[in-house]
Amino acid sequence: MNHLFPYIERTLLRPNVTINEQYDALDEVTQLGMAGLTVSPFWVKKFRRELGDVHPAVLATVIGYPFGYQRTEAKQLEIEWALRDGANEIEVVLNTSALFSPNSVWLKIELAKLIALTHAQEKFVTVILESALLSPEQLQHTINLATDAGTDFIKNQTGALKADFSLESALAFRQNVSKSVGVKIIADGATEAEMETLIAAGIDRLSLEAPTSKI
Repeated sequence: MNHLFPYIERTLLRPNVTINEQYDALDEVTQLGMAGLTVSPFWVKKFRRELGDVHPAVLATVIGYPFGYQRTEAKQLEIEWALRDGANEIEVVLNTSALFSPNSVWLKIELAKLIALTHAQEKFVTVILESALLSPEQLQHTINLATDAGTDFIKNQTGALKADFSLESALAFRQNVSKSVGVKIIADGATEAEMETLIAAGIDRLSLEAPTSKI
């Protein structure tokens, strides 16, 4: 599956993830030429030192993980610290509680602020949705919100709510997102053939928690 490595982001956001597991993932990223590594904000500074300033792999972190409940001001501060620590991509979790409010203007304003803050530092932004919680109408509405706010990528779930991989759902998600916006899919449980299908369908990144040796 060497041809898939440039599309894979190793993601380590479990609450019980160990430092040794993170170093193993870092070794995979560097030795196999993977797209990047996603860690919690606490670990960004350490892994920026490990990767150095010119390594081609993306070092991403999550803001408002896992459910986006934090105030916008808190997320802004998280982003500022993450960028200062060396993250070169920010993944923002959409406020799942606000999604179910009759007035979603809060989400629009928040996304505009957070994306502008990150783009001002010339870094990429991913907006993470929790697709399993949303009706098709809600899902499309939130995809449109993120797109209109100027996000670079949209991700189909946080991974905090464990769900079985579905190729059909992943492909439908790509179809629902404008071609002008990148798509990330959590692909734990996908076979190599399914991952190839995802890439052929125009999905830009595959987020994997499991080591590739277990795929």
